[in-house]
Amino acid sequence: MKMSIKQLLLLIALLSITLTLASSLYAGYRADQEALKNITLETNSAYAQKLAKVTEEYLLRTERTLAYSADTLKDTLDTQSTELLNREAERLAIQSESLSSVVITDQRGIIRGSSKRVEGLIGQPLQGLETTKSLHTGMPEISEPFVSQTGRLIVFISTPIVNSDGRTAGLIGGSIYLSEENVLYNILGQHFYEDGSYVYVVSRFGMLMYHIQPERVGEHTAGNPVIEQLKKGNSGSMQLLNSTGRDMLAGYAVIPLTGWGVVSQRPTEKALAPSGQMVFEMVLKSLPFLIASALLVLFLASQIAKPLVRLASFADGQMNGGDHTALKSGAWYREAIQLDRALTDSFSKYKEKVEHFIEESSTDALTGLLNRRALSEQVRVFTEQEVGFSLIILDIDRFKLVNDTFGHTAGDEVLKFLADKMKAQTGSDGSCYRYGGEEFVIVLPQMESLAAARFADRLRIDISSSVSPVGRPVTFSAGVAEFPVHADHIVKLIELADECLYEAKETGRNRVVSASDRTASV
Repeated sequence: MKMSIKQLLLLIALLSITLTLASSLYAGYRADQEALKNITLETNSAYAQKLAKVTEEYLLRTERTLAYSADTLKDTLDTQSTELLNREAERLAIQSESLSSVVITDQRGIIRGSSKRVEGLIGQPLQGLETTKSLHTGMPEISEPFVSQTGRLIVFISTPIVNSDGRTAGLIGGSIYLSEENVLYNILGQHFYEDGSYVYVVSRFGMLMYHIQPERVGEHTAGNPVIEQLKKGNSGSMQLLNSTGRDMLAGYAVIPLTGWGVVSQRPTEKALAPSGQMVFEMVLKSLPFLIASALLVLFLASQIAKPLVRLASFADGQMNGGDHTALKSGAWYREAIQLDRALTDSFSKYKEKVEHFIEESSTDALTGLLNRRALSEQVRVFTEQEVGFSLIILDIDRFKLVNDTFGHTAGDEVLKFLADKMKAQTGSDGSCYRYGGEEFVIVLPQMESLAAARFADRLRIDISSSVSPVGRPVTFSAGVAEFPVHADHIVKLIELADECLYEAKETGRNRVVSASDRTASV
């Protein structure tokens, strides 16, 4: 059975709409996946950097604690009783957040005092170069992982006891038991998520020092490209297959003090899952539009077919000797023009729908600000066009306390309050983005970092002097960096601004720190 002109026109129109929709959805899907992958890599890299800094600060704090105790014992070690030394060692083990056990030795490495967990070692010499290194170097030392004389896999942190005449009288050392709950677990253990994201730590030689699977601690890894980069002292991010063959998006950073590496990674399929949800929602919302379009095309096809049917009847009548009255055929062309206009209108409406969906996917639902996807697109355009701009990252101070005190609904109102202030202050000079949680970003094109820092300070003063939705002022800390003056790559620029934000937090909060200030101070 041959297809009628009405069916053919309907089929062509439906194919056209369907293929256009499919190609648009596929292009949007691929672009969204690429953006999600890049954002995840950038986020994991920044997160690994932060965790590396926190871990280093814990280690430095432990060294300072041991050094203070060594200073109090420097001229009295030889006269102290074992009971007093044991008490000091136990105090250090209890007070420190990171040490599992503590020992105090004389200049020969003989253990004269210890915490309760290793009190059986009193009178024995420390074994191994890793434990006695401070006695020889006269400097604080953090060892690589090794198996101690108690049979545990440990990291040994030690500092020499140097008396007033410069002679090494002994050492104080503390152990981190890697196979038990320790400082790395306290810092990193809370960062495992149900979506498969997790963090692990390796030594400078590739031994796992912390892992969400405790049985893997002490394992030497081979063939992992991230760990190979960490062995070379490099930090960054990459997509890779992990030891189980799972596709992961990993960020990694080196701890400068020890050379250890911190890796934060997330399964690729989990990171890209929102793009599939986006396509599903677009299809779902487009379905009524598709149905309406099909009905419209069916109607137009019928209207086009009517003149053709009349023409065919007239031709048949002529062949059979019917009426020879001429048929005016102008109506056929008029209907063709109407169909063209209808299809044009249909595609125009479809384009508006797609643009509407794209706009929705680029806006934060709570604050009405642009989101991270829009930020990535904006800075990409600026960097490709070599347009200079300043970037401000700001973070509400003690926002968790606001949520805990007034509830998450009030916390949301504070976020919207800050967003409104940002938009009012920024006006047409730049654009505002919600970066995630209580973090926000302001991009100010054609503005130097000094002016941007003043801008951020005016906003800070405005916010801190205003009564927020919780009935009292809230404050924020901010970091400022300029492209391309401070960094010629957006990832580096965001990392630098984030470091300035971190410095503002560390130096008292409710402050603005600019990368220019940090450069000048150096």
